[in-house]
Amino acid sequence: MARRPCRFGPVLSVILALAACTAPPPPPQAEPAPPGPPVQVRVDVAVPGLGAGELEVHVVAPLEDALARLPAVRRLHARSVDGRADVVATLTDAGAIAVVRDALGGVLSQLPPATEPPTIHRLDGLQPALALATLPESADAIRSALQRTVGVGRVDVCGVGERRLAVVLDRSRLAGVPIDALVTAVGNTLAEPDAPPLFERLVTRPITATLQLRDVAVLQDGPRLPCRAYAARGPVTLVTAFTQSGADPRDVAARARPHAVDLVSPTLDFFADPVPADGELAVLGATLPPRDDLGSSVAACLAAVPDLPAWALTVTEPGPGQPLARVRLLAGLAATFPIEHVRSALSKCTATAQVAVLAPRAHADHVVSLAVQGPDPDLRAGLARRLAERLAGLRGVTGLRVLAPDPDAQAIRLRREALAARGVPLDAAVTAVRLAAGPLTVRGPLPALGVRPWPELEADIDMLDRTGPLDQLVRELHVASPSGPIPLSDLVELQASSGGPLDRIDRVPAAAVEVRLRSAADGDAVRREINQLELPPGVVVAEGGELPDMGP
Repeated sequence: MARRPCRFGPVLSVILALAACTAPPPPPQAEPAPPGPPVQVRVDVAVPGLGAGELEVHVVAPLEDALARLPAVRRLHARSVDGRADVVATLTDAGAIAVVRDALGGVLSQLPPATEPPTIHRLDGLQPALALATLPESADAIRSALQRTVGVGRVDVCGVGERRLAVVLDRSRLAGVPIDALVTAVGNTLAEPDAPPLFERLVTRPITATLQLRDVAVLQDGPRLPCRAYAARGPVTLVTAFTQSGADPRDVAARARPHAVDLVSPTLDFFADPVPADGELAVLGATLPPRDDLGSSVAACLAAVPDLPAWALTVTEPGPGQPLARVRLLAGLAATFPIEHVRSALSKCTATAQVAVLAPRAHADHVVSLAVQGPDPDLRAGLARRLAERLAGLRGVTGLRVLAPDPDAQAIRLRREALAARGVPLDAAVTAVRLAAGPLTVRGPLPALGVRPWPELEADIDMLDRTGPLDQLVRELHVASPSGPIPLSDLVELQASSGGPLDRIDRVPAAAVEVRLRSAADGDAVRREINQLELPPGVVVAEGGELPDMGP
């Protein structure tokens, strides 16, 4: 009898279907954590005596090479000015900062011998939360209190100067005076641990057999104030707290205000006026030609504005390669005095229409950067200035910043054959060149064992008057030689120079224009102006966001 074939297919399908219905669901897959926000770090490198062009080659290029190899680096922006280079790296996350430090450690041996140790600052996410106007003697206590407050990431102080001795030279008395001998005399005085005060020793210091320092210079002993602060009551010291990355400025201010104010206000001789008294802190800015009464005149005008909320004003001297002073107004936001009213008040008091709102973020102006890229540095710089001139008159523009070398800048080049022929040591000529180019800071030399049992002292040497062409100053300065003092002009030649700032964006040389606008919609007018600008072959204008903060 033949067997009937067994058909298990339908039965097996039913069993499998029932198993699928009754089996427990697979465990949920963990979703990957969203990437953290990008962060920015600035690497500062100082090399005294090195020009901007040399810094690009010997400092910026090795740093860029080391950082560009890191997977976490998204963007690089470098800037060189005479004596200093800054490189800002935009990173994928905060964890990459340690990798940046390691990369820098590996490149230090490639930098010039005179390079000072690089420093790293984190830039992103910091928002001003609270400012306190006070007196210099209470600034340290307030700064310490703010630094201990949860959520505070950085504390800046304006209006407290580092005590410095200044030797200010009178050009009319320098004929035949060897500048290298003068600088050496100041340095030797700084190195002496003698009992008489430094000021008295410097005044009577002999430069030559017949000259003392007081015969050619005025000595000043006092604080140096690169940043000055004012409030309605007059000159003050301003202590400003910035948030940690991501912290809410209002929360940080609410925590910091009582603790810092209570340190000072109960004492009769001191005060601590918080800005804002409550609410949010607004920061507005403008750039203006520097003058001695700039801060006091603007502050007096602001003090006369009715109903202006609590405010403080800072004026910062122009940085290297920058011709304009930076003015910042910090004011409380109030419903009765909106941000546009604050802008109008500062515009009136500074006599400029270009006043930008920098903070808080909800009110800040829109920022567009325009990088002019091309092979010719002079052409890049010229086009950037032309572009800025076209944009300056546009409605909605609240601020303009051009980052390009000064077209009239000059460089001083030593003629080594002339040094050899006249018997002038190289270091003596370099000292005179550095003083011709700008102020010179002199430090006392270390003792033989490298240990100084007394504090290190410094003195700034500068000219009482630097007006007039550079070639005139070069003729007036003299250097010692075996045959007697000779003019520096016999040992050098002047050349046109792109002394800085020299910018590189993602390792491409560029001259940049940063434009602040009332709103993003105003960017359309900027783009129309770019399209109407006739660009030479090989030159492009690349649009980007806000340029990173360079400098301390």
